[in-house]
Amino acid sequence: MSNIQMKAQTLSKQVNLQELGLSFDIPEGWQGQLDGDYIVLGHQTIPGLLILSSNTTKSITELKAFAEQGITEGNVQLSADSHFVEKNNNRVEGYYTGIFNGQQVKAYAIGLINGRGKGMNILIVTKTTAFTATHKKEADKLSNSVKFYKAEDSNVTTFWKQKLMGKQLYFGLTRGDGSEKRTIDLCPDGSFAYYGNSHIAFDESYGFGSAGSNENDSGTYNIYSVGDISVLELAFTDGTIVEYDLSTNEEGNTFLDNSRYYVQNSDYCH
Repeated sequence: MSNIQMKAQTLSKQVNLQELGLSFDIPEGWQGQLDGDYIVLGHQTIPGLLILSSNTTKSITELKAFAEQGITEGNVQLSADSHFVEKNNNRVEGYYTGIFNGQQVKAYAIGLINGRGKGMNILIVTKTTAFTATHKKEADKLSNSVKFYKAEDSNVTTFWKQKLMGKQLYFGLTRGDGSEKRTIDLCPDGSFAYYGNSHIAFDESYGFGSAGSNENDSGTYNIYSVGDISVLELAFTDGTIVEYDLSTNEEGNTFLDNSRYYVQNSDYCH
């Protein structure tokens, strides 16, 4: 699940993530939403957060090593409190301590895998002084409901792949002080080519001037959906990952985030 924040999406009690090939039940009393790469749940009476994310580890050894590296992301810095324990061939568990949004916290974590590179992380975190056995019990309750199955594209992902693969996405904007153009060619082999051009005119003390820039890049792309939100993910050659929410309006026009793109034939891919 990746880098740009998607619109928040409220979840039902039974969650089925078809493209990850897993489903689970949200324990009684917890409510939350899908927000970006994570599912974040809160409880009316149990302090803290229950945070779910995906992982791509394929072996229990790899999963354990990954878990013990800790979590460092933004204002979150968590270190393994001790070695994680392998409970069976598809589950490890252990504790973290550290800083979460400026607070000293304790967390209990569970890592699950299905052996095919699709897995799920469960993290319950609260202030160190508020952590109790109830937190572990609630995380275990959710993990026990997780079911893995063969992942496959959802209907909405199939729609977007049929619409965009092999095509060029074109964005153009002209205004009084300049223009902007972007194209993204999405080739059937999973590669893409990106081109951007901008031109801005400005008024100088002794007359008019202008400035322009061009950008060319390439990489690989993926189209996937989580719930009813579909995403175009671009992985550039320098390691940068950019994601766009995909949507259409009543006229069938295509939008990446809030910008309209025209879908047209690609000369680059042929």
